[in-house]
Amino acid sequence: MKKFNIKAAFVIASIALMISLLTGCGGKTPVSTADFENVANQKGYVVQDGTDYFADYDYIKLATLAAPENKSFQIEFYELNDEAVAKSFFDSNKSNFAMMRVDDCVEVADSGKNYDVYKLEMYDKFMMVERVGKTVVYVHTTDASNKEAIESFLTEIKY
Repeated sequence: MKKFNIKAAFVIASIALMISLLTGCGGKTPVSTADFENVANQKGYVVQDGTDYFADYDYIKLATLAAPENKSFQIEFYELNDEAVAKSFFDSNKSNFAMMRVDDCVEVADSGKNYDVYKLEMYDKFMMVERVGKTVVYVHTTDASNKEAIESFLTEIKY
């Protein structure tokens, strides 16, 4: 009888682990603006402080823009005042992207403990917004061929 209980406990624990992995219950570690800039510089991207562009928005603490030298796309990184503001910022940008959605598109959404991701690919556009903690990464490119380079960058910062 004890072997059955041990096996049952193992099966239940395995199922719980699989459910938590599949539902995205885990969290991600937010990176700092300096970490974002370091990865961008290592890739040879042009990095620009965009904070002054958003001076009228007191909820944006820092804004950093990174683009390859040919400026074929731009990755925007924001540090916001707190997680609630970052969530609202994410939700607003996700809604803006979703309004452009058409029937023939690829749409990906995921959420976890402290993050949200939304990606939309249609025609030749690639758009994405991702929140981790109180940071947000935003991309809107009119050339979907840049998707691989963008996702590679995001993988390097573990987003």
